[in-house]
Amino acid sequence: NPVYDALASRVIDYLAAMPEAGDDTWPADLPRGLYPMFISVESGKFTSQEITLGARADSLYEYLLKQWLLSSRTDGRGRRMYEQSVAAIGEHLVASGGPSRCRNCTLLRQWNHRTRTYNENMDHLVCFVPGMLALGAQHIPEAEAEGHVRLAADLMETCYAMYEKQPTGLAPEFVKFDGGAMRAGAYHNLLRPEAAESLFYLWRFTKDPKYREWGWKMFVAFEKHTRIESGGYAGIQNVASKNSAKDDTMQTFWLAETLKYFLMLFSDDSILDLNTHVINTEAHPLKVLPD
Repeated sequence: NPVYDALASRVIDYLAAMPEAGDDTWPADLPRGLYPMFISVESGKFTSQEITLGARADSLYEYLLKQWLLSSRTDGRGRRMYEQSVAAIGEHLVASGGPSRCRNCTLLRQWNHRTRTYNENMDHLVCFVPGMLALGAQHIPEAEAEGHVRLAADLMETCYAMYEKQPTGLAPEFVKFDGGAMRAGAYHNLLRPEAAESLFYLWRFTKDPKYREWGWKMFVAFEKHTRIESGGYAGIQNVASKNSAKDDTMQTFWLAETLKYFLMLFSDDSILDLNTHVINTEAHPLKVLPD
C-alpha cells in the first residue's frame, strides 16, 4: 500500500529539503550532512546543538544509506545525503587519540556545533559506524570507498579495544578519551550488538580472519560473564570486575541483534545475501525492492 510509503517518507522528504529552507531552519553554523539530536515536530526547527552518532541519533545516518540500497539504488537522494554526512563526519567528528592516548586510536566525538566544543566520549552505540562504512563502500566509486574502508577499520580497532581492555573482556556503555588513555565512562554492559554488527560486515567484505578472532573472544566473554545457568543471559553492572553482579535483565536486542550478528559472523556467506537484502537498524533483513 503506497500510502504507508508516502507517510513514512515525509520525514526524509523534510530533512532533504531543509538546506533549501533558509538559515532560519538550517542554522548557518551547522555543517550540511550533520543533524542535531532533536527537532521540533511543530516548528520543524532543530531544538538542540549536540551532534553525535551515538544514542538518540545513530539510526538516521544508517538509514540514509540503507534507504538508498532498499530502493534498488534508485533513490539517489538517500545516497547524496549519506555521502554528504560521511564527509561531514570525517571533517568534524573524527579524531585521533594521539600518541599518548589509546595508541593513536581513532574516535568519533560528540560536538556542539554552536559552541564549537567537543565531548570526547564515545558510546558503544557508535560502533555500528564501521559496519555502515564498510557496507556503503561496496556501492560507491572506488576512489571514495578506499577512505571509507580505512576509517571503518580504524574505528573497528577502537571498538574492539573497548572490549579487550576490560578484565571481563566486555565493553562499557561508553568510554572517555580525556585522561591520557581510553577509560570506561559508565561501567555497565547491556549485551549491545553494535560491535558484533560491524565485525560481521568487515569480515564479509574483507575476509580478514582477525575480525572472526575478535568476535570469538567477545562471544566467549559474553558466555562467561552474562550467561545464566537456569537459562538466558543478563547484562553486568561492572565490566571492570570479573565478579560483577548482573542486572537481572535480558534485552530484546540480545536475541534480535547481538546473537544474530555473531551467528552470521561465523556462518557461510549464503546465510544472507547482502545484494538482495538490507539489514535494518534492529537487524531485521528486508528484501531489496524490485526496480
